[in-house]
Amino acid sequence: MNKLKELIGETEQDAIEIATALGEDVEAGVAEVDSIGRKIVIRVSETGIFPSGSATLNDDFLPVLAVIERVLAGTAGQISVEGHTDNVPIRTRTFASNWAVSSARAMSVAHGLFDGGILRPGRFPVKGYADTQPLAANVSSTNRALNRRVEIIIQQGLDAEVTDQIEALKRIDPALYGEIRSEVETSFELEAHEVF
Repeated sequence: MNKLKELIGETEQDAIEIATALGEDVEAGVAEVDSIGRKIVIRVSETGIFPSGSATLNDDFLPVLAVIERVLAGTAGQISVEGHTDNVPIRTRTFASNWAVSSARAMSVAHGLFDGGILRPGRFPVKGYADTQPLAANVSSTNRALNRRVEIIIQQGLDAEVTDQIEALKRIDPALYGEIRSEVETSFELEAHEVF
């Protein structure tokens, strides 16, 4: 399982490099970078990206998006762009529901990432989750603000050798398999003071 630890270490190093590239935005609270096993999450709050009730990118966010685009170009893995809302229903001429606004916002960020011509659209599924995956309970304005976000997920996966070893371990030693699985799923979150 040393190979698995090595792969997770590579993902953590990629997350540190991404957080470093987004240093000012991480410190300002606009962006956040986490890694969980072989997955990296770049999380951007709604206020950093869109005017209230809109899916049009803020001009101030375009330089941040350009940094994310450059970082993603040099990072291996399947990338998805995912929009999220709080649980306050929306019904406007533009957006019939939270599903519509979360999908439109994810699509706007994805289009912004493609505009530079560096990234291939084939790497990007785009998803809208509405309020189905909150980060915090929707019981206060602070928590609802946390839930209004766009996440750029980089799934780096495992190579065939490690996958075969994990499957064999699952059959041979389920307890050890559970320990390793727990280790893989443990979150590694970068704090602002850890960004260089």
